[in-house]
Amino acid sequence: MSNLAEKYNKLSDHQKNLVILIAVALIGALICIAFIFMDNIGVLLGWLLGSAVNIFAYVTMHMGSASLLNPNGNPKSGYLAMVWAILRLFLYAGCLLLSGFATFKWGTLAHGYCNIISCALALMPTWITLVVTTLHRSNKRAKAQSAKAVEQPKEEAKEEGE
Repeated sequence: MSNLAEKYNKLSDHQKNLVILIAVALIGALICIAFIFMDNIGVLLGWLLGSAVNIFAYVTMHMGSASLLNPNGNPKSGYLAMVWAILRLFLYAGCLLLSGFATFKWGTLAHGYCNIISCALALMPTWITLVVTTLHRSNKRAKAQSAKAVEQPKEEAKEEGE
């Protein structure tokens, strides 16, 4: 198990967030499997649709921001980031529209082909994950920097005493 933790710690922040989003999608899918036995496969299908769009949106956000923040990048990379942003909006809208039709037009909340509630819930983990992990990592880095700042004066005092 420590080998897995070591591999996780070696990942970049982007890869760590992606691992967390995939884990949330898989755990949510495992929870939604229970709805199959209640004759409502739409909850699972809605979660899987929303999770796929959510993970794709996160990857395109990272690609767009990386191309914009690259100082040696192509000056026209802003257009690519804009295209990705528009594509994400269309995917979010299409995902919710499809699940809305599948829930209310072609079925019901109790028995549908793609549940709008589970689909909408599956679209949320990106924002929650990014906020929580950013706050956690910045807090951890601030503590590490303050610990280094405390150690440096002690080392300087030892050198002066010699």
